[in-house]
Amino acid sequence: MSHSGQEPSELFQLIHALRRYAEVADRTTDAAGHRSGLHRTDLRALTILMQRQAAGLNTSPTDLGRMLSLTSASTTALVDRLVANGHAERTPSTTDRRRVSISHTDTAAVDGRKIFMPMARTIADRLSAFTPEQMQTAIEVLAAATEALDSFEAPAGPPPTHVQS
Repeated sequence: MSHSGQEPSELFQLIHALRRYAEVADRTTDAAGHRSGLHRTDLRALTILMQRQAAGLNTSPTDLGRMLSLTSASTTALVDRLVANGHAERTPSTTDRRRVSISHTDTAAVDGRKIFMPMARTIADRLSAFTPEQMQTAIEVLAAATEALDSFEAPAGPPPTHVQS
């Protein structure tokens, strides 16, 4: 038994279940975004903009590009797409006239609810059979797994290439 009281096979089963959930969530989100004409990066950008706006933070194109690990050109294309489809707007910075802030629009929030509420309802329906205690344990497990991944630092640089001999 490990120091946590869990058998290694149970831990691996849980890690596999978490990985499987992440894979299905990615695939489902991609499909929903494509049906709405949004790329995965568009959805990620809108999520960032919504979270930052809710926290009262301004977001410049540079900020957005850094958070999404995009080049300047890719960030410009992303922001242009979001503005063109009515999901974001550029506004002059209140502190520096040379800068702009990017913010999501009400249309983005409405479209986001259309995309994600059906998924959220389906998940809620499936989870409603669990007791409050089981739900609390699940919340703690997911929080711990998220914290572990969030603290993981991948090596910098491009992925390794495999050379055939």
